Order: sequence, then C-alpha cells, then structure tokens
Amino acid sequence: MRIEVSNLFFTYMPDTPMECKALLDVSFSLDTGAFLGITGGTGCGKSTLVQLMAGLLEPSKGSILVGGEDINAPGYDRRKLRRSLSIVFQFPEYQLFETTVERDVSFSLRQMGMERDEIGRRVEWALETMGFRFCEIRGKSPLALSSGQKRRVAIAGALVSRPEILIFDEPFAGLDPFSREDFIRLVRTLNENGTTVVIVSHDSDSLFRCAGEVMVLEDGRVAAFGPAYDVLSKRHAGVGRPAIIELASMIGLDHPVKSYEELLDAIAGGLS
Repeated sequence: MRIEVSNLFFTYMPDTPMECKALLDVSFSLDTGAFLGITGGTGCGKSTLVQLMAGLLEPSKGSILVGGEDINAPGYDRRKLRRSLSIVFQFPEYQLFETTVERDVSFSLRQMGMERDEIGRRVEWALETMGFRFCEIRGKSPLALSSGQKRRVAIAGALVSRPEILIFDEPFAGLDPFSREDFIRLVRTLNENGTTVVIVSHDSDSLFRCAGEVMVLEDGRVAAFGPAYDVLSKRHAGVGRPAIIELASMIGLDHPVKSYEELLDAIAGGLS
C-alpha cells in the first residue's frame, strides 16, 4: 500500500504565544513493502510525522495519501486506515489494560466486529509470532508479565490486524542487546513478507541494520532521504553515524560496508 506525503505542515497551538511549528513542507513517498527509518535530533518532528501518518493528528496544511486516498478528506472512512495501518508507540507496554493477554491482543479485532473463530486464529498467530506459547500466555494478566514480555504482547496487539503498514516510534528504547536483535529479526521478517515498515529512532546503528531507506529531519524539514548507507554515511545534526561506518572509515576502507561480517571479510582480505 503506497504512502504519499505532500507539502505537509503542522503547528502546535497555532495563533497563541505557545505556537510551535513542528513540520515545514515535508514531502516523500513510500512504495508498498518499503522499510523506512526516520531519525534526527530531539524535537525535529519525527513523532509528529508518524502520528500524522497514522491519522492521530490532522495537518495544518498538506496531504497524506494511503492507498491513493487522502486520510484527512471529508467523508474518508477512518476504519479503513485502522485496518491497514497500526502504530506502536514508545514503551507500548504502558498501553496494556485488559484482564488477560488474549483479551488485550484481541481488543481491536473485537471492536471491528470480527467473528470469534477468526479472532482466535489471529490472536494465536500474533502471540506465537512474538515468541509466546499461546496456550501458556493467553489467560495471564498482561500487567503481571515482565517488562520485556509486556512489550512483546503490546506489539502482538499491533500485529493482530495484519496491517499492511506498521509504524514503530522509538522501539529500541530500553531494549537490551539480545532483545534488540530479536526485534530487528522480527521487523525484517515482517518486511520481507510484504509489510511496509516505518521506524522512528535515534539509534542509527539499528536503523542501518534493518531499514532500506532513511529520512533525516532537522527543524521540521527533510534534510536527507535515500538509501540507508548513502544517508547515514554522512554527518547530520543530532544524528550519530553507525559504529560500523565509523570503523570502516578509521581503517581506510574505500567501499561501502553494510554488516560486521563484510567488515571482517574486508579486514581479512587486507591482511592476506
């Protein structure tokens, strides 16, 4: 499902002493199955942009087309957007509220009026995709789980509708290295199976490892947009270069290196 963002502006508290221009003339497009990383310094407009894409805010000016339809046009059916797009906020474990894991994950499907058998199949698939055994986790209280388990349950709640577009806002925050690896494997698999993935993150190392394209925002404007290596190999305000790119630069490699395996092969080749 293609996304087209055109001449997007957004201002918080307009025409007041607290007015803040968050986005200024942002335009880009994503083809079906794209994997976009959005990065930039604090306050550059990253979270505002994805909330607009998810239909949680309305732009001050400009348009957002999802599947060729303007999601802010009069008469647009927002239920269509909810079925095709899900957003997972930073620390999604704080959004859990139901009495059991099964009820929490199934909440959105029950609101859609989906048949019980189909709900059961989807909830089981979503939880097992997140590494749980359905029969063991389904009846537990989500509030009694560990923080890592809570996060995985919350992500299962976003996956359960099988959205064509999945947005994550700072998903790497608070994750240990092993959990980060698990998450990167998960989103890569989802993307390889056709899901369009958008990730907002300060973690340029993780974005470099999973995103196909990267957008850098500076003061509400698009400062750079393109293939992950091309964008992240350059220096941008508020964005650190991935460690692998810094290492390759330090040892004088004159060609792109996109994984530590490639870096080790290049070093071994230079020593032989």
